[in-house]
Amino acid sequence: MVIDDQASGVSSDLLSAMKRTYKMRKIIIYGFCIISLLLWDLRIASSESITFTGKGTALVIAGDEFGAEELAQKAALKKAVSNAMESFIQKGTKDEINFNLKRTKLLKEPYPFVKSKKTLSKSRDGKLLNIRMAIEIDPKKLSRFLEKEGVLAHQTIQRRKADFPSVMVILVEEISGSVNTFPYSSRVIVDALVKRNYDVVDETAIRKSIKHDRAVQGVLRGDAKAALAVALQYGAGMLITGKAVSQKASLKSGAMQPYMANVALQAIQADSGRVIASAAAEGSYPHISSVTGSKRAIEDASRKAVDQLLKDIEKGLEYSEETILTSISGISYAQLAILKKILVRDFETISSIKQKSFAGSVAKLNLKINTSSEAFSESVVLKDFGTFRLDVVSFSPRKIDFVLKMKKTRRQ
Repeated sequence: MVIDDQASGVSSDLLSAMKRTYKMRKIIIYGFCIISLLLWDLRIASSESITFTGKGTALVIAGDEFGAEELAQKAALKKAVSNAMESFIQKGTKDEINFNLKRTKLLKEPYPFVKSKKTLSKSRDGKLLNIRMAIEIDPKKLSRFLEKEGVLAHQTIQRRKADFPSVMVILVEEISGSVNTFPYSSRVIVDALVKRNYDVVDETAIRKSIKHDRAVQGVLRGDAKAALAVALQYGAGMLITGKAVSQKASLKSGAMQPYMANVALQAIQADSGRVIASAAAEGSYPHISSVTGSKRAIEDASRKAVDQLLKDIEKGLEYSEETILTSISGISYAQLAILKKILVRDFETISSIKQKSFAGSVAKLNLKINTSSEAFSESVVLKDFGTFRLDVVSFSPRKIDFVLKMKKTRRQ
């Protein structure tokens, strides 16, 4: 027997109202975040270099002033670099905690973002040698360095959340062996997503689709391909799928019957199919009513599971780098070898390239980039590669398909 939720209409209206309220809050919050990020980007873009100073001191031992000067210069350089890094940290945020925890590692040479350094003054105070130094840093390189090290977590999360794709939730829920067509677990998960300012695809429109039923059947069989197809069809970049199961416990205390629930969730990138996070939790609730007991047990397990899932997702957002799957068609192996060298040389946003396969004039690469996939794809199509160009055939947040086209040469 399929459990029918009699209050589904009322709950859907309440959920829609909550979504509208939270979306307004999201617009306001993101508005402030975007303004802050724009101001930050303007500060970086307004100058190709910024100057910072630092002071270092060393003890002159046995008249070795040369050795003391070398130590004082290193101390002054480290202090100037520390001052530069601290200027990028927002006080009172998680970024400040991360920086203090990683300070020792971050201040180890070399410093790829330092463009030049200059000794401003040198003085002796008894056996103490004091040096004041000025350094010129590249703000873009320093920002990328700190983001790569996971120091600018707060800023990075806000930026990547603003670019985060819409989320779709497709779950299968079983209560005492019967499928619940209006899962309690879905409502809990959607509510948690909305409260954390994620854009959620409306469930009510999806449920009317035949493809949604096929997706649910696929999830029942442990196959998420149909669900991923539905997610892409409705413009969702991430799919949260899984299963919730509830049944009554064997033990009973008086009139109260304990009910147990298990919820397992996965967050999957809709375009690449890569699992980015997973979580599972258990819940329980005693009640004289089987419907209420099962519902509360599932809700308890769902809250625990989605809380852990979102923590893992947002942990991944702390780092600026993301992996995108790219394919390039119409390319020879020799052209691919040349292209990879050009990409590494000319695109600072690419930190690594891993070739997955090459077959039938099609190459598949995993690229680690520290910018958005949209910005990266635009920079590639606008790039002058000389005798050829790369055009985008299809695009999604985690997958870009390019085609290589040779430029026509003019006849002399």
